[in-house]
Amino acid sequence: MNQEIIVTDQYTGPNRRVYSKTLEQLEIDIKQMLKDHEDRERDWINKLIGDLKTEAFPSGDLTGHCEYHESKIRAAQAEEEFWHTAKSEAIKHGVSGLFVVVKLMATLALLGMAWKLGFGPAMAKLLGVST
Repeated sequence: MNQEIIVTDQYTGPNRRVYSKTLEQLEIDIKQMLKDHEDRERDWINKLIGDLKTEAFPSGDLTGHCEYHESKIRAAQAEEEFWHTAKSEAIKHGVSGLFVVVKLMATLALLGMAWKLGFGPAMAKLLGVST
């Protein structure tokens, strides 16, 4: 095929605007390229879905996977409710609860010190605790 040579201020070379295909042939080529692209995309998506089902879900069990996460959500909600209740109870009993904890800690510290000094059995007998 003979190509016309174009000479301008910025370009010297063959005329690339000369087409060798008809419009109908180009449409057929474009349709085929789109079909090939869709087939490749469909194969890729199906492979991705297959990999997800086998690798992301234990034994491919979608229902079990969903139930597992729902149980985790329920556990988190129960834990949040527990801490909310614990904080509100601590606020209600505030200072008196703090004194109970301090009293218990002091008692344990005194018992530990008595045990180290050799008065452990006597303290245990005094408190009515068997050793």
